[in-house]
Amino acid sequence: MLRATTQQHPHDWPNRLPALLSAYRMTVHSSTGVTPNSAMLGREVLLPCTLIAAPPSDQPVTTVYAGDFRDTLRDAHQRIRESLRRNARTEKTYFDRRVKKSEIKCWSTSLAILAKTSST
Repeated sequence: MLRATTQQHPHDWPNRLPALLSAYRMTVHSSTGVTPNSAMLGREVLLPCTLIAAPPSDQPVTTVYAGDFRDTLRDAHQRIRESLRRNARTEKTYFDRRVKKSEIKCWSTSLAILAKTSST
């Protein structure tokens, strides 16, 4: 993993090291049959994305702080989603007020074209 990263990004591989190590720690090793996270911590590490959206099987938290942190993040993102929905509806309302309705007269144009082609 490190060799591939240094070959693809020779100048900024140190900046990519935290993500690389995270991926390594989440990979099941063939010799142990478990991930290094599981072996060292006794559990898998939750990523921020799993804290925001409820994972398919919600893992029990081991501390009160972790549970409060997860609930606070989920609550914050729920409020953000609701606010974005309200703002989108408001913007749509303002847009719809400014848009002028125009009628397309396709039949008259089509009839004129047909009349020209049939007369020739």
